[in-house]
Amino acid sequence: MSTIKNWQEKYFHKINPLETEILIARANGKTREFVLTHPEYELKEKEEKKIKNYFERRRLQEPIAYITGHKEFYGLDLKVNKHTLIPRPETELIVDEVLKELKRQKKHGRANVVIDIGTGSGNIAIALAKNLFSEKNKISFLATDISEKALSVARQNAKDKKLGKNIRFLHSDLLRIFLDNPSLWRTMFQKKSLFIVANLPYLSRKNYLSAMKDVRVYEPKNALLSGRDGLSHYRKLFRQLKKFQQIFSLFELFCFLEISPEQKKNLSLLAKKIFPEAKTEFKKDLTRKWRVFFLKF
Repeated sequence: MSTIKNWQEKYFHKINPLETEILIARANGKTREFVLTHPEYELKEKEEKKIKNYFERRRLQEPIAYITGHKEFYGLDLKVNKHTLIPRPETELIVDEVLKELKRQKKHGRANVVIDIGTGSGNIAIALAKNLFSEKNKISFLATDISEKALSVARQNAKDKKLGKNIRFLHSDLLRIFLDNPSLWRTMFQKKSLFIVANLPYLSRKNYLSAMKDVRVYEPKNALLSGRDGLSHYRKLFRQLKKFQQIFSLFELFCFLEISPEQKKNLSLLAKKIFPEAKTEFKKDLTRKWRVFFLKF
């Protein structure tokens, strides 16, 4: 029988020390603090098997989030698996920006609808709903994804956070479900302020091929790659949004999109071509890179 310290020493040159602590903690159901303060802890055979499995998977560059099945986002512990993109810290900026605008809207007493497009693990929709729980009667939350398997994860995450009844998860290619059956949704959108939130695939072929192995090999390709220039999904979304505007009588439309920094110019040109009347703005993340594209109609 070996100790925590034995395993840390064995993999010292193969895996980052912080990662070994996280994986050991997950394997034996303890906290990372316990791992740090009890290196002499003798591991049970079942725990050792788990640790060995976790360490070998990480040595092959499988993301820790997929190994543990969990990822923290906006202070929330969420389930993830190979069918969902792993939530990134930079995506928290989009939540910050939407929350700011929704709170401004609250002052006017308006009813709002939020649609999280390409929801994946449900991280954005759940973070928004959790932080606006007290205003749930004035905000309707919808989330779409083209992957049924991703939606299954998102629904479970919402249920775990006691938001299962507050977010409606829909199988759809972007906004297609609303455009195909407008009569079913007209009452919901009529004279409302609509918030479109999207972290869609935005990697160009070049950027995808140069991405780190843990991204290319393990994360779902259809959640990352978006045509040759990385803008195929946003072109499609803009075309659908144009139809959405024509079909539904909205009070206002706000759109928050996560982007790749080098797409700023091309996205701006695309938006002006399709929505010449829209107010547009770009926001930088904590690393000072352009990360969120904001449009207001």
